[in-house]
Amino acid sequence: MRLEVRKRSERELILKVYGETHTLGNLLAKSALRHPNVRMAAYSVEHPLEEAFVLRLVTDGTRDPANVLKEVVSDLIRLSDELLDRLREALGVEVGRT
Repeated sequence: MRLEVRKRSERELILKVYGETHTLGNLLAKSALRHPNVRMAAYSVEHPLEEAFVLRLVTDGTRDPANVLKEVVSDLIRLSDELLDRLREALGVEVGRT
C-alpha cells in the first residue's frame, strides 16, 4: 500500500491509496461518516483497471482531518479485534491476524 496526499487543509484531506480497491475505500468512507466531526466522506476509483482509490474526508473544521482519519482507522482495528475474539469464542478455534 502506498499513499499520495493530494490535498490537506484544516477541513479537508484527499488521499490516493495505491494497492487497495473498493473494499477498503468503502470501509473507510462509511466508517468516517459515523464520526461526529465528519461532514462528508467518500471514495472513488479513477480507473477500473487501476488498483487504487481516492478518499476524500471533510470535517466541520474543529478537528484536523488527518487525526480524524487516524481515529477512524483505530476504531476499525478495535472492531476487528473484537470480531476476532467473538469468533474464537463462537467457533472454539484460534483465529488470529495474518
